[in-house]
Amino acid sequence: MTGEERKKADDEPDYKKWGVIVGTISGVFAILAAVNTLTGFNPLKGLAPPPASQTTASRPLAVTSTPRTTRTTAERATREPARTTEETETPTSRAVRTTPPARPDFQVRSSQWNGPCNDNACSMSAVFRNNGGTGSGSATFFVLWPDKFSYLAQCSVVLPRTGENDFTSAGCVASSAQLQNYFRTHRGGTVRLYVKTES
Repeated sequence: MTGEERKKADDEPDYKKWGVIVGTISGVFAILAAVNTLTGFNPLKGLAPPPASQTTASRPLAVTSTPRTTRTTAERATREPARTTEETETPTSRAVRTTPPARPDFQVRSSQWNGPCNDNACSMSAVFRNNGGTGSGSATFFVLWPDKFSYLAQCSVVLPRTGENDFTSAGCVASSAQLQNYFRTHRGGTVRLYVKTES
C-alpha cells in the first residue's frame, strides 16, 4: 500500500466503519435464526439470563417454522397460519391457581329450652351464625349435670345450608335412661344446656 492509499483508508468516515460492523453482526444473527428455523436448535439459548421483568411463567420469543413443501396457489391461499415451535412443544406454562371456597364455621349465638325438661325428655333449640363460607354443618345438644361437665343426654341435628354471615336455627329433643333416673332421684333438680357445633 502506498502512502496515498493508506491515507484514503484512514480518511473514510466512521459511519462506514460502523456500517460494516453492524452488517456483520446482522449477518451472524440471520444465520443463527436460519439454523433455529431449519433445525429447531437455538445456539443462543441460555447465554443471557432473562430480564428481571420476565417471570418464569411467560414464554420466550420463538421463531416460527413451517415445513418446506411445494404447494399450489390454491393451497397457499387456504392454509392455516404456522404455529411457533414453542406452542407445539408445550401448550402453556402458566399455572392457574384457584382458592377453594371457605368452609362453613357455625357459632352458637343463643340457646334455650323449648319447654320443660323432665324425666321424659328435654327439648332444646339454638340460633347459629355461619362465620365461614356457604355450607351446612351439625350441632349436638347436651343436657349436662348441674355441677360437672358431663352429660345426662344428648341429641344431634344437621344445620341446613347457610350462606356466609347468615343465621339459622335448629333444635332437637334429648332423652336417655340416665336423664330419666336423674330426675326421679333429684325431684326439682336442675340441669344445664350446652351446644357444640361441627362444620
